[in-house]
Amino acid sequence: MSSDLVQRRMDLSGPIQSHSIGMEPMLVLLMVGAADFARVFYTSIELNSAARAGAQYGASNLARSGDTSGMQTKATGAVNITGVVPVATRTCQCADDAGTFSALAGGTTCATDVATSCLSKHRVVTVTVTASKTFAPIANYAGIFSPVALTRTATLRVSE
Repeated sequence: MSSDLVQRRMDLSGPIQSHSIGMEPMLVLLMVGAADFARVFYTSIELNSAARAGAQYGASNLARSGDTSGMQTKATGAVNITGVVPVATRTCQCADDAGTFSALAGGTTCATDVATSCLSKHRVVTVTVTASKTFAPIANYAGIFSPVALTRTATLRVSE
């Protein structure tokens, strides 16, 4: 009787194996898709970290806010991925007590004394770092998921 049970198990293994062979390509595609999904999120987090690191460097004081190459260097050095393209800018504006922003007085810059550059005596200096990278997936998904440009931006107010 035990030999009949063994024979039945052997007879059932053929259809089960052929069914699982048909599922393997779908499982591989699912695993590759999950890996790409995870890689997109990891790249996005790294770009956010790069933008934030560059902006923190520039926002630490007024002198560093003009060091755009230093902000870009800090941004690329803060991440574990290659191909990150950072762009850093500085914006200077005057603000009044009502919270309305206006341009600096004619001929002045962010480095000019606040009493000269802003009649309202409230200068607001911000730095913005944008980090971007083109993400390429592991496999081509027939136009569903092609290379994607990812961009993250961080803007901070400069400590004066």
